[in-house]
Amino acid sequence: MTEDLQKVKDLLMLRNCSKKTISNYLSCINRFKQFYKRKNLENLTESDILEYLKKNFINIGCSAATININRAAIKYFYLVNFNRRLSNVLLPQSKIPSRFPKLISKQEFIKMFNSEFNLKHKVWIILAYGSGLRINEVASLKVSDILSKEHKIHIIGKGNRERYAPLPDFTLKLLRLYWIQNKDKITNDYLFPGIYKKTKNLCVTSYTIQQAFQKIKENNQLDTSITFHALRHSFATEFIKSGGDIWELKNILGHSSINTTSIYLHMAENFKNVYSPLNEVKNV
Repeated sequence: MTEDLQKVKDLLMLRNCSKKTISNYLSCINRFKQFYKRKNLENLTESDILEYLKKNFINIGCSAATININRAAIKYFYLVNFNRRLSNVLLPQSKIPSRFPKLISKQEFIKMFNSEFNLKHKVWIILAYGSGLRINEVASLKVSDILSKEHKIHIIGKGNRERYAPLPDFTLKLLRLYWIQNKDKITNDYLFPGIYKKTKNLCVTSYTIQQAFQKIKENNQLDTSITFHALRHSFATEFIKSGGDIWELKNILGHSSINTTSIYLHMAENFKNVYSPLNEVKNV
């Protein structure tokens, strides 16, 4: 690793950023450096960087999120190595379209759950749908995180923030069954151990869980746009529908801002009893 990249990595680690964030930033910066490898990076302007973003991301239809992370990584690179704050006016953030996330209904989940015969896969999806865990939180879950007597799960989430998620009786029974069948394979306290000898992963990877969910989704002919994260969205929406408190949900999901959680208020809205001027109209 070059000295400038190492400096970025060290400072991101000092900020306690996640491994995924650090990896993404370094990958974005390295790609940018390769693109301008014959030029002096210190002398590049916002126009040069915008040209890079246009050629590699904007013109080929990449998502706003992809454009923004590359923009953010490059800006951080210049701040760290050249003490330059690139202009937000000349390098504006790409606006991310505001769309409601896809949901999985109770009926769809029950059908999906019952059709899956792999116990480990059943545990993965029930932890997301029944407790609101992110995919990486499921992957890195430890045996010691399962607080069965208190009916809650201890989680280290984004930014290494600690929180607790609910542990329903049904999920607990499933976890106990999984433990009975797999306790001899569990190492380093990770509930879902990885293939350490080949990849040196102590726990299963998020990619492995994604692949398993992809097969479950195909077997149940679910919308292709539905992701594993939709299970977490569905948990949150059902929580609000059942009368749960928005501030309690914020803590369960590990959101840093109530604004992020508030989207579920709109998604859980029931319009059956809402007045409309057309309610009285019988025929059109």
